[in-house]
Parts: sequence; structure tokens; C-alpha cells
Amino acid sequence: MTADRLSDSCAELARLLPAARTLMHVPAATGTTGGGHPGSRPPWQPDAADAAMDAHEGLRRLEASMRQAVTGHHGRRRGGSDANTSAALDAIERLGAGLTAGDAARAAVILDRWSRQVAVLPAVDTAEPWRRVPGASCPYCGTPMLRVQPRAGLVTCLRWGACSDADGNHPMGRMAVSGIDGSPQVIWNDGLVT
Repeated sequence: MTADRLSDSCAELARLLPAARTLMHVPAATGTTGGGHPGSRPPWQPDAADAAMDAHEGLRRLEASMRQAVTGHHGRRRGGSDANTSAALDAIERLGAGLTAGDAARAAVILDRWSRQVAVLPAVDTAEPWRRVPGASCPYCGTPMLRVQPRAGLVTCLRWGACSDADGNHPMGRMAVSGIDGSPQVIWNDGLVT
């Protein structure tokens, strides 16, 4: 199952990465007109560039780390071309077979993070970013770290591993409307309604 997860994570990043590469060359639309210096804005899309370059460099580092774990040496560092980025991704998938299940799962989490960084770009829009809920505290741990995905209607606390609901799970809830008075509410997975 873990090998499949790593393979799926590699495939998803391979699918999304070309979009980030393409978008990073599109100038950012800032909504401002005139008055600025001609060279004051970067001639690229900063979020797309961050997503593409984080994966570009990260894949090389992840490959070297995995190669060290599997073979005992890092191997030669790959060059900076897109073809070498794709080759590093292919190598990561192959090297996953030599890792422990836990290490392969951790590698998949890293790849998923880079995929999500591309997926939340407005031009890609296949994943919704978590947004801060101003002035609201978690009903379980009391810290003001609630986050929401408005389109999906999900609410959670950012204190992963340090906050749990009555069932011992990480708090996750769905936004709803009260059937009694129409007020907004959150129905948490353990049954709590706030």
C-alpha cells in the first residue's frame, strides 16, 4: 500500500509540475496601474515560481536522501534542467521500493506538499487552501488556530498532534446552518456542535 501511495504521489506531482513551470513565466496581475517604476514588479508569477522551484530543488534533495538510505551514498547531483527534474522524480519512485514503509510514507507526504503548493495556485485551482478564522478559538484546545476551507465547508485546528477531539482524533468539522434559527454552526466529527 505504501509503495502505491508513493507512486501515486510521484504521478500527481508529475502531472501538476508542468502547470507551475508554465505559470511562473506569466507576470503577476497586481491590480495596480501606473505610478510605479518599470522594474519594480517581478516579471513572473511569484507563487507559481515558488511552487515550481521548491519542487525543482526539493526533488533533487529528496532523491539524494533516498539514495543514501538505499545504497549508502548520495550519488551525483543532477543538473538543473526540467528533464533532470523529471528524472529525479522517476528515481524517487524506483528508490521507494528499497525504503521502509515509514520512510516511503514520509517521502509521499513531502511530494504531496509540493503537489498541493501547485494545486492551490488560482490558475490551477484543484485544491482549496486553508484560511484563518479571525477571532475564533478551537473548542478543544482553546487556541486561536482554527482554519477553514469555505468551498469544501471544512473546519480544523492547526495544532496537529497536540489537539484532539473527544474520540481522540484530530478535530475536523463541517460548516452547517442551524435548522432551528438559521445561525451558522460547525458540526464536529465527534458530535460536538458549536
